[in-house]
Amino acid sequence: MANSQTDFYNKYWVESAAAYSGERAGYAPNFRRWMGRRLTGLSSEEEILEVGCGDASFTAELRRFSDRVTAIDISPEQIALNLQKHPGIDFVAHDVAESLPFAADRFDAIWCSEVLEHLFDPAFALREIQRVLKPGGLLLVTVLYHGLFKNVCIALFKWDHHFDPEYPHTRFFTRNTLGRLAAKAGFAQIEMTTCGMNKPWRDLLIPTNLLLSARKSPPPDRVERGSPLR
Repeated sequence: MANSQTDFYNKYWVESAAAYSGERAGYAPNFRRWMGRRLTGLSSEEEILEVGCGDASFTAELRRFSDRVTAIDISPEQIALNLQKHPGIDFVAHDVAESLPFAADRFDAIWCSEVLEHLFDPAFALREIQRVLKPGGLLLVTVLYHGLFKNVCIALFKWDHHFDPEYPHTRFFTRNTLGRLAAKAGFAQIEMTTCGMNKPWRDLLIPTNLLLSARKSPPPDRVERGSPLR
């Protein structure tokens, strides 16, 4: 039986890449600057995973920081196109709603941009991301931001557009809800900031994106040095 969600995203990228590609988004330069600040210092041999790469708008940027980049996306058709464009990157077709096809504690850093808002169970995805990240590894997440003032404006002027049932977003995040979800998934050192679409007045009043960085907590020492076993 065909996977209807896979079919949806195959069609999504074929028909809507020009509209939804990260290359065209006003926030893209802000994402890249933030990525650079966070990933600078990573060794070229340390592994990076991108969860939900889409048309690889940010995947090639990750290669600036590591020679070992793996990227996954639900759309096999888009993955095939990405492999043609970026032969040095390991692209894998995989549904993020399923367990990630990687061993625990493998990756040194994980980039997950504009993905969690598309998922029915983003908490599961974060738990899987935490599982495959090395202890002390870095997680970088971006989602659409729903601050109080933005929510009021949506309610007054953009309700039907924003919650259009044909729009692929199913989850809506604030600082509190995203931070709480990351903490429940086992992340620590959680930091958040916002950015906009490089439209100064609008960005000042209504940031469009929430940017989260966090670390996977090292496992607690079950037995202290010199202490008796129990």
